[in-house]
Amino acid sequence: MPDLRAEGDLPADPACCIVGIGASAGGLEALQRFFAAVPGDSDLAYVVVQHLSPVHKSLMVDLLAKHTAMEVVQATDGVPVQRNTVYLLPPAKHLSIEDRRLRLTAKDAGGGLSLPIDIFLTALARDQGPHALGVILSGTGSDGTRGLMAIKAAGGFTAVQRPETAQFDGMPRSALAAGRIDAILPPDELPARLIEHARKASTRARPLPTRRLHDDGDDPLARIVAVIRSVTGVDFSHYKLATLLRRIERRMQGAGLDSMEEYAALLRRNSAETVSLYKEMLIGVTRFFRDEAAFRVLADKVIPGLLANRSPLDMIRVWVCGCASGEEAYSIAILFAEAQERMGRSVDVKIFATDIDKDSIEHASLGEYPRTIAEDVSQERLARFFTLRGETYVVARDIRRMVVFAAHNIMRDPPFTKIDLLSCRNLLIYMDQPLQRKVLGLFQYALRQGGFLFLGSSETLGDLQPDFHTIDSRNKIYQSLRAGSFRLSRLLVPTVAALPSRHGEDGLAHGGSYGVGHGAGYGGGHALDEGAAIDEAIGALMKAYVPPCLLVDEKLDIMHVFGDASALLKLPPGGATLNVLKLLPSSVAMVTGTALNRAFRSGEEFSLSGIPVKDREGVAAISLRVQPYAVRKTGRRFALVVLDRADAPRLPVRESDFDLNADAAERIRGLEQELLSRGENLQATIEELETANEELQATNEELLASNEELQSTNEELQSVNEELYSVNAEYQAKVEELTEITNDLDNLLHSTEIGTVFLDDDFVIRRFTPAAAGFINIIPRDIGRSIAHLSTNIDYPGFLADIEAVFRGSEPVERHVKLHDYRLHGSRLRDGGEPGTRWVLTRILPYLTDKSRVAGVVVTFVDVTDTKRAEERLQSVLDSLPEHIAVTDRQGRIVMVNAAWRGFAERNGAPALDRCGVGTNYLDVCLSPDAAGAGDGDGDGDGEEGGIGRAVHDGLRRMLDGEADGFTIEYPCHSPGERRWFLMHANRLNDGSGGIVVSHINITNRKLMELQLGGAIAGGTGKR
Repeated sequence: MPDLRAEGDLPADPACCIVGIGASAGGLEALQRFFAAVPGDSDLAYVVVQHLSPVHKSLMVDLLAKHTAMEVVQATDGVPVQRNTVYLLPPAKHLSIEDRRLRLTAKDAGGGLSLPIDIFLTALARDQGPHALGVILSGTGSDGTRGLMAIKAAGGFTAVQRPETAQFDGMPRSALAAGRIDAILPPDELPARLIEHARKASTRARPLPTRRLHDDGDDPLARIVAVIRSVTGVDFSHYKLATLLRRIERRMQGAGLDSMEEYAALLRRNSAETVSLYKEMLIGVTRFFRDEAAFRVLADKVIPGLLANRSPLDMIRVWVCGCASGEEAYSIAILFAEAQERMGRSVDVKIFATDIDKDSIEHASLGEYPRTIAEDVSQERLARFFTLRGETYVVARDIRRMVVFAAHNIMRDPPFTKIDLLSCRNLLIYMDQPLQRKVLGLFQYALRQGGFLFLGSSETLGDLQPDFHTIDSRNKIYQSLRAGSFRLSRLLVPTVAALPSRHGEDGLAHGGSYGVGHGAGYGGGHALDEGAAIDEAIGALMKAYVPPCLLVDEKLDIMHVFGDASALLKLPPGGATLNVLKLLPSSVAMVTGTALNRAFRSGEEFSLSGIPVKDREGVAAISLRVQPYAVRKTGRRFALVVLDRADAPRLPVRESDFDLNADAAERIRGLEQELLSRGENLQATIEELETANEELQATNEELLASNEELQSTNEELQSVNEELYSVNAEYQAKVEELTEITNDLDNLLHSTEIGTVFLDDDFVIRRFTPAAAGFINIIPRDIGRSIAHLSTNIDYPGFLADIEAVFRGSEPVERHVKLHDYRLHGSRLRDGGEPGTRWVLTRILPYLTDKSRVAGVVVTFVDVTDTKRAEERLQSVLDSLPEHIAVTDRQGRIVMVNAAWRGFAERNGAPALDRCGVGTNYLDVCLSPDAAGAGDGDGDGDGEEGGIGRAVHDGLRRMLDGEADGFTIEYPCHSPGERRWFLMHANRLNDGSGGIVVSHINITNRKLMELQLGGAIAGGTGKR
């Protein structure tokens, strides 16, 4: 594995973007395609996170290094991320990043659901913000989805492999289902898109403008906001300017535009892009029990008090404003359910979860979430409040009943009222100060006195701080000290005001996605005074002119009372009730019940006058009017019951002409008795059903427990399966490499004319080349047979013995042997002549494994007939020369002599032949005692020529060492019966072998003539 760069200070250039890549099953092929398309100088850093087996040594470094020119290394703890480098997650580790340094933590040995991709991508979003890039490739499950959403919320770039190109499309499709993915491409097209985004992001890395948003035709930003308002009905003019610009610039990058004017023009002609920008503004990144400490305070200090102060008939009303995909609303519902179980109480809790984004509301109402929520929800809560269906967790029915989801614009629609707990977390941070004050005023109006407000960690109450008691300042939980000081009309009245300056930093969206409704400016003091005057006038008119009026639902329960009806409504003894027939006097109740039944049945208005009712002053006559209507959105039916005394004078009791028929009264009493009997029977049936339901509930709990165990086992098996698939993919890549190598070897063996036979440690044939059939009688069916069972065509009696010796001693053996009946085996003649004696060089070598263990034998046969004939031709040429010639190698060993050399040795006795024949070292011969005494006539070596051997040795050594090209010397070589002189001449071979050629020429005749001539000259001189 390549060495990691030494840790040191990070480079000063902060523009290097880091790409986090998540892959699981089938990811190897996608990663290879991805990095094959990445140039070596992309100036990006890449961190690859996979699902790896904790006990398997990963081969990914070697496998990916072959597909990229960048350095591929395994991540180590604390290493700084460098550009043009690929970092891989080691086995049994989780990877995160802090200050551009990778951090490794040990993987939980206890098993369970492991989400390493989500862990790293979330950390990358937190550390790098808009410089983070996230990519999801092939894999199963939903790991990586939450990480991409975190990068998206931080202003980074998200990309997903096109599901149709993935071997396993679970992870890509899960990410796409979450929405708002910037690029969906095949893996080999993703790098170019990432590099282009990084380049544009670096050129746009400039300070955000701090200017006012001018509502005129010359401001492109104002035109963009106006187009969004006209298409979606949401006004973002009161969003913080930094947030607004960042979201717009992200969409501009995706559209490939550089100027805001061009983008404003694009929005005017492309409503689909306008909707995409609108969705970009509504990033709702949330999760279950986000900010665990804050929810713990909510569970310990707020919810128990709300439950303790409510009777079983009371309702606790909760409003989650900006609920996004619903996790926060369900989290609060779970806390209420747990608190009721602990306290043994049963209170009706209704949670109103609202958001401006209808798509988020639809998703939240389904109550279905990916398996990745196991990172935030404990196993106990998953088992109690969720059901696993495939790859998703479904919220339990009793929790879903507590939550009502609805689309709601906080600045356009009236708020909920009489709220006990209002949660609005990290919605206000996207609004400017005037809008924040207005929304907080609405929240104060919505809360009961003593109700609780739950804000995000970066939000404050501002001017409303004195109206609230702080429960927990760190976790932003407050309690209202009094009812709202603003009237609703003052908070909702449309105003037109100058758009204020906005500054601020963008951050991670926490749990809400809200826009601002039409005309939702924050009005000045004059507008608020007018609103207060209107409220007072409406109250005075209702008190003076509106008769007592009751709003009744289909169950005949009073929903609201308009005007003063205290003279008519009386609380009966016993349990408290809101049933209108039990609260009205009996004479009025009977008529009202008949009128309501007729009105709900026919849908028509019903009225009756002259109904007597007794009070302190006698009997008064009232008129009754019932007007039914239905709510347009929900279809629920209600009725307004108007009880008016204005048009009926007071009458004495005996003057009242209103009386009920006695038969009708009797009939009513009979019907009431029958209804009571039926009610008792129904109650008995209900009790029986409850008993049966309890038994079914017990059985269902047992099934749930079994199902939980199976789910846990299935999750573990799924995790192991993904790890095994990753291991298998790596092995498959290695197998493909080995297959290619095997194919190369097969082609090499079939194309060579060298006969080769591979034997195992039992001398059984494993493989052979086709050329081997010319030397051994072998066919393909002989693979698996011992070589001792086959006959050979070579004259090599010790063949099997040498094979065994090589196997035992590990020393190679090389023999030149003759080939029998060469013509019968169809081998071609290289010289084109008739078949004759053929020579084969047979080599027997040990078969060594990677651990240098001898696992068999390799036998090769090489036809060296042409070489042998060349050697014979050379030998015949040398033998024809009269000089004594010997050829040595670079060490001075004699490798060839001619006939004259051998004849001279034979004439001087056998010891001389043994001393200077083939295989002896000629340099050693020169230093032998016989050579030292070559010049002495009696052979005792004491002549002055006795040092000739040393001179020859030194001269030849200089030639072999490359210090001289030639050497010549005359020397005597007398025998007892003859005086002889020789001339020795040596030359270096220029064929690269490094040897020399030595020749000895007999110059005795010339030497004798020189001696005679010298003697004659000397005698003549003496006579003189």
